Amino acid sequence: MMQQPKRHVSFLINTVSVLVISLLSTLAPAYAFLLFLVFYMVFFYIVYRITMRTSKMPPLSELGAPLYKEVDSLKVAVTDPGLNKDLSSQFKFLMVTLAISLLAVFLYPLYNGLAGVYVISYLNNATGNILLSSFINYMTMYTLILVVLYSVRWAVTKKVSSVNLIIPQNFAIYRKGVVINNRNFIQASPTLCFTVNKQRRFIEIQDKSSGGSRIRLYTEKPSTVYEKLVEVGFNECKT
Repeated sequence: MMQQPKRHVSFLINTVSVLVISLLSTLAPAYAFLLFLVFYMVFFYIVYRITMRTSKMPPLSELGAPLYKEVDSLKVAVTDPGLNKDLSSQFKFLMVTLAISLLAVFLYPLYNGLAGVYVISYLNNATGNILLSSFINYMTMYTLILVVLYSVRWAVTKKVSSVNLIIPQNFAIYRKGVVINNRNFIQASPTLCFTVNKQRRFIEIQDKSSGGSRIRLYTEKPSTVYEKLVEVGFNECKT
């Protein structure tokens, strides 16, 4: 199921990222800003891959015959009068998130211009080691940047509701779980639940423990999909 990385995983990724980029910046200070930009993009790509991770689809021979199959969910989706509003909200939050990410590009020179010189001077006097002082300075700067970015993002998410909505082109329900887009597999588990909107003809599967992505299954027969999901072990979300 697509979900946000757990807190200890995020903390580990952040810690390792700061240590590695600080070391690289210390060894190649002339390319520190370029290294920062490259590493920053790689960091968010890793987080994205973890967020979008799903189980590997079992062989068709193991899945057997589908209990239900929707070959063209998008045909149903385009008739949903509320979809544009949902996608608009998601796009707005995406733009806000992008703007927050770009803030890092401005924080880097801001730190070096205002605080970096004094921090380096203090560390040089305290340690007497230029390389160690540079490493600690870079580590301080990158940690500060991450703290500011996470703080701003946290403040924004309190004001702007965000849902990472995923709409598969097709899906099939098997006894072992749900296959979306003929590629990604979702197996029933206690942390997953679904909601039904018969009027708009979709069912959303979500992770109630982490609040990650919602997978919206548009279908011509929401009642049938409801029955089949329950049959294979999925539970309806409790309000």
